[in-house]
Amino acid sequence: MKNIFHFTIFTVILFLYLVGCNREAAIKGKQAREYFNNQEYNKVIEILETIKPSRRTATVSLLLGKSYSAIFEFDKADHIFMNIFKRYPYLKDSLVTAYISIADRFEKRKRTDLAVKAYRSLLNIESEYNLDNGFYTLGHYYYIRNDLEEAMNFFEKGIDNITEPHILAKVKTELMDIYEIVGMLKKAIEISVDDSSSDIIYRRGKISYKLAKDLFAGKEFDSALVYCKNIIEINSPKTLIDDTYFLMGEIYSACGNYNNALRCYREVVKLDRFRNSEIASLARKKIGVLTQLRKGE
Repeated sequence: MKNIFHFTIFTVILFLYLVGCNREAAIKGKQAREYFNNQEYNKVIEILETIKPSRRTATVSLLLGKSYSAIFEFDKADHIFMNIFKRYPYLKDSLVTAYISIADRFEKRKRTDLAVKAYRSLLNIESEYNLDNGFYTLGHYYYIRNDLEEAMNFFEKGIDNITEPHILAKVKTELMDIYEIVGMLKKAIEISVDDSSSDIIYRRGKISYKLAKDLFAGKEFDSALVYCKNIIEINSPKTLIDDTYFLMGEIYSACGNYNNALRCYREVVKLDRFRNSEIASLARKKIGVLTQLRKGE
């Protein structure tokens, strides 16, 4: 009987203690919210850090994490958010919203390094989330650090999800550069189709010429001609038009199509306005050889 009495007294004291703690936490949470609304983030942190983590509600923890992010202490904020996700997985949408808001704020403050961390943390809890322009932020961050695999991963997602034309053009431009570096020339050309921006058209022509040369070297003459004709059609880069015509002359010559070869070599000569181009000089020699060859037929 005595033991039951002691247990009852203990239970009552514990209950009153917990009620008191919860009431104190609620009061502190209300004070912190007022400071947060006034953008006094250090005050928020000072108040909420006095509450033991185990006694913080999800709302209080979220407020504390947002306050740390507001003073650019993202690692602390992220730790709090991840603990919220573990304890309250049903709050995922609220956390996603918080990460997006934080990343946007970091980008506006030119803290791309922290924005990248925020985006990556978001993808850790929602891997298929559409970051929209955030995919460019991530891709560009890794691109300038020469981490081409990571950059490619995010740029490719950006191609499918980014809607702003000028941001999408940036994605395509940098992704084409990566594809060229790693030798994925056909993919570089594929993503440039139907894009009329001058930078992309320039890259399309440059990469098409490189691919045409590779195909010619591999004796894939028909495919090489297709890419050459594409360069002539888009007329870019202008510095490679004479080279392209010369390459077409070489391809036609290799196929035994001397009439078309002569036509292409003559186009090279036409483009040599000042008669000082090395490739035009070589084209004139080719014209001489083919002309003699045709006479001998």
